[in-house]
Amino acid sequence: MVFKLENLGALQCASIELSDLTVVCGKNNTGKTYATYTVFGFLSYWWEAYELEVNHNIINTLLDSGNVIVPITELVNKAQHFVDVACKKFDPLIQRVFSSDQESLTKATLRIVLTNDDIKPLDIYDQTTGSNKVNLFSIHKDKNSDVVAVSLLVDKGAIEIPSRVLQRSISFALKKIVFKNTFPNPVILVAERTGIEIFQAELDFARNRLLDTLKESEGDLDPFEILRKVNTDYAIPINRAVDSVRKIKESIKSQSYVLREHPDVIQFLFSIMGGDVIYSKNSMYYVPIANKRLRLKINESSSSVRSLIDLVIYLKHVAEKGDLLMIDEPELNLHPENQRKLMQLFAMLVHIGIKVYVTTHSDYIVKELNNIILMQSIPGDKQLQYFQKYGYDRTHMLSRNRVSVYIASVQPVLLEGKTRRTRCNTFQKAEFNGFGFELDSFDNTINEMNEIQDSLFYGEL
Repeated sequence: MVFKLENLGALQCASIELSDLTVVCGKNNTGKTYATYTVFGFLSYWWEAYELEVNHNIINTLLDSGNVIVPITELVNKAQHFVDVACKKFDPLIQRVFSSDQESLTKATLRIVLTNDDIKPLDIYDQTTGSNKVNLFSIHKDKNSDVVAVSLLVDKGAIEIPSRVLQRSISFALKKIVFKNTFPNPVILVAERTGIEIFQAELDFARNRLLDTLKESEGDLDPFEILRKVNTDYAIPINRAVDSVRKIKESIKSQSYVLREHPDVIQFLFSIMGGDVIYSKNSMYYVPIANKRLRLKINESSSSVRSLIDLVIYLKHVAEKGDLLMIDEPELNLHPENQRKLMQLFAMLVHIGIKVYVTTHSDYIVKELNNIILMQSIPGDKQLQYFQKYGYDRTHMLSRNRVSVYIASVQPVLLEGKTRRTRCNTFQKAEFNGFGFELDSFDNTINEMNEIQDSLFYGEL
């Protein structure tokens, strides 16, 4: 599956193939975050809003006979068509993803190219829809079956079920059956995360005070419309981050499958942060491993703790198998040692079924990625010696075919409708040689610093 982006702010043309681990790096203002937000925006739109086209004959047959059979093969054959329609409907929404009125974004487009291997329908599906008092209809797929069975569970005429309700429910069910293994559920940790936990309460207070003031004002102002506009001042990923903090009290009531089935992953994350995050008396606290009696409010904790809080809450209480965890600049406020450990954590997440997508300026993160890929290919006994000497284990290893690395840079690209290549901001897929991924944006800077240091040391220009 390849995401193709065009005219996205500074990013004129780019393609991203999502892997189990996708890393995007490059200089500032080259479009990394724009691309990340757009991918997140589309995946959110796909699962939350887009409806597959459901043939009216399906609804009519169901209402007439009480049962209808939908062949899976027909849906799979139309998979690319469904995605093309979704992309075209999403294009006009790209500005809303960024909460921006930039003229350039009106020309932004996203296209997604699927392969046959991308479509792997769910083996089993069973959903019953209704109210607390009565079940209205069911949607069911048996293991190894190539059809979906939809059945009314009430007598015709007993309860009138609006065809729009049936259409929407069937559409979302078929979308999940066909595409659950294709498009992951996206979760994003934005670069602004270090301040959201501290300032969210103040932002809410400011909005409430604005609302109170508007209520008391004279004239035709609609305070609720003004409040709605205030809530959309920020890009959708940032608004989602603020909302996740607002909902923390509800989120912590659940245990994620990571916490239940893979506690070693949680413990490894605690070792990076040096403690745990708990929620008590309507506040979040950091509890250091070295002193579990100590509770520090978030504004009393270090910036490294604040940069990891969202990740802790997600992995402990929210994560689901098959998610796409997107992190903008995971290295924020972290010592190089912990940046390396964070890459090891990403490998652990990949092994337990969570895809990871990161944008980074950290040479430590990329070099650690190279280490764990190269170490993966070392034969048994020699590999164990590396594990023992440097503290790795098998869960930190990744094979090369599970990773994609991209460099955001200016490159000559043949744009659509052009006969000559144009130099523009794009994503270039990094090559993996015997030493790892080649990343000029990091290597050139490091080489220049080493050259300056040698010149200063030896006194030669």
